[in-house]
Amino acid sequence: MRIITVVGIRQSGKTSTVEALIAAIRRRGQRVGTCKTVFCPTFSIDKPGSNTARHLRAGAQLVAARARHETALIRPESTPLSEVLRAFLGMDYVLLEGDYLAPVPRLVAAHGEADALPRTNALTLGYVGRVSTKTEIALPLPRFNALTDADALLDFLDAHVEDMQPSPALDEALPPVPGVTDDGFCQCGCHHAQKQQEAVQVLIGGRPLSLTPQQRATLLAWAQGQTQQQS
Repeated sequence: MRIITVVGIRQSGKTSTVEALIAAIRRRGQRVGTCKTVFCPTFSIDKPGSNTARHLRAGAQLVAARARHETALIRPESTPLSEVLRAFLGMDYVLLEGDYLAPVPRLVAAHGEADALPRTNALTLGYVGRVSTKTEIALPLPRFNALTDADALLDFLDAHVEDMQPSPALDEALPPVPGVTDDGFCQCGCHHAQKQQEAVQVLIGGRPLSLTPQQRATLLAWAQGQTQQQS
């Protein structure tokens, strides 16, 4: 499989580039998978109080949710990249969106030089997204507009990205970059997570305690579960 990460700040064209590449890869009869990295420290794919959340809280180490058209596997822990990629064996391409630490070839989506260069490293192949149309901006590597010519970008990737298989080497994260990979919330500077973590006051046993909204939701879900068990 060929593994590529597409990184960049908010609204720089990451997802649009990934979408265009997916369509181009499929047009060629190849298989493609994607993995989105989420930076928000309070993010959970599961909702507090759901049945699967209750399974996890009870101690299950792997929970599956199987519906008519979708299947999701939920683990209550972060999973090494090499292990995640084993689920993609047989794919021709795996596109990682937003993974700054993966030691794999990189495309940088950017608005301009100011946000493109800090995200450029030795593994960077070129620039995509909004900056690809700004020919007046000088950049050290090729740029591609995936929205108008995804096939040209895919030809370039075919020529410059080697096939690799999941291995422990992929779990050796790249060194963090100040101002890029040390954001406590997300790379785009989003304040959604910060708002989620602002303390709220609740009363427990008549005593006021400061809890984050996430902690409060978890506590309420636990209380609801206790009530259901007693009924």
